[in-house]
Amino acid sequence: MLVLSDFVIYFALGLLGPIFAVFILQNIVGSSVQVIGIAIAMYWISRTIVAMPLARWMDRTDGERDEFYIMILGSFIMSSIPLFYLLVHTPIQLYIVQLIYGVAGAMATSSWSILFTDHIDRGRVGYEWSLENTGMGIATGASAFIGASLADKFGFPIVLILLSMLGYIATMLVIPIYRDAKTLAEIKREGRLGVILKKRETPIPIKPESAK
Repeated sequence: MLVLSDFVIYFALGLLGPIFAVFILQNIVGSSVQVIGIAIAMYWISRTIVAMPLARWMDRTDGERDEFYIMILGSFIMSSIPLFYLLVHTPIQLYIVQLIYGVAGAMATSSWSILFTDHIDRGRVGYEWSLENTGMGIATGASAFIGASLADKFGFPIVLILLSMLGYIATMLVIPIYRDAKTLAEIKREGRLGVILKKRETPIPIKPESAK
């Protein structure tokens, strides 16, 4: 379910990728190529600042429930960002939205990676991560063409609303994972604590990202 949810959300993100710069130039008062660059930088700066300390905190926190709640919250905020774009009219407003987007991205990605790592089948680490990355590539590539075509024919609002709807669907897909996200007591009872700690010592592959 984690992989399916990620496929859907990366498909949604791919819809925005090829049109984000055009959207800014046409809809933000006083926009320029520099504004686009600053907006993208705001996303990555906030995401980078938040991601590492958040991941370290989750690693030190008992059980997997914290990762689950953070993943849900981060995914929900990410899914709402396209709707915020519809309300943005100035560069400053855009930068604020991008900062929030970066924090949400750090929350969703860091927690997702930890949960995915905890539940990878033994002896299939490379295969399951490659399956995940292949799915992301297919989703992003296919949706880039679809997003550009929809924006050209129906306009930006339709694409942004569709993006949010897909994001909310992806978020709902991971809700059933709650029963698999165990507390520390449950993990100890199942005898999985040692296995999980060993997996968390293994470097996690970097997930590719579509342009923001």
